[in-house]
Amino acid sequence: LTITLSGYVMTNGSTMTIERSNYYVNLRKIEGTVVYTNETTNVAIPQWTRTLTNGKITLPNGAVFTHSGTRTVKQTAGVSTLTLTDNTYEMIEGTHTVTKQNDAKITLTVLEPLVKNFSCDYVSKGKLKVESTLLNGTINYGNGDCDNKGTYTQNEIEFPITM
Repeated sequence: LTITLSGYVMTNGSTMTIERSNYYVNLRKIEGTVVYTNETTNVAIPQWTRTLTNGKITLPNGAVFTHSGTRTVKQTAGVSTLTLTDNTYEMIEGTHTVTKQNDAKITLTVLEPLVKNFSCDYVSKGKLKVESTLLNGTINYGNGDCDNKGTYTQNEIEFPITM
């Protein structure tokens, strides 16, 4: 990994660029460039955008997935403490597309901010739009309870899901 900082990470407009070179995780080759941009305008609510370009995952069996996307996250609680367990993050916007070798693709788009408390293993609130050849619906992560339950809705039919 090559990490390049444009300036002090906490300064509005500064960037951190991560480039992967011959990088593997669990025998999967991971490629692409990730850029984090600090967009904080109020120090009490840090905010940043993460943009992935030229993303590519090659599985041990040779299957290849390309992906790209951008998402914006802000920290809405726990900023003034040194305790991680009181931190809350919201993905306020974002879209990510994954494409297989056969050009099948899936696109995920934030419809309502996704809320993730550090002390909870799962996203607990928010909605995500899912678009692909077979799927065209919405994932609802719930009302904020720290659980692994949600729903997927397609054609006005609601299916319970477990994360």
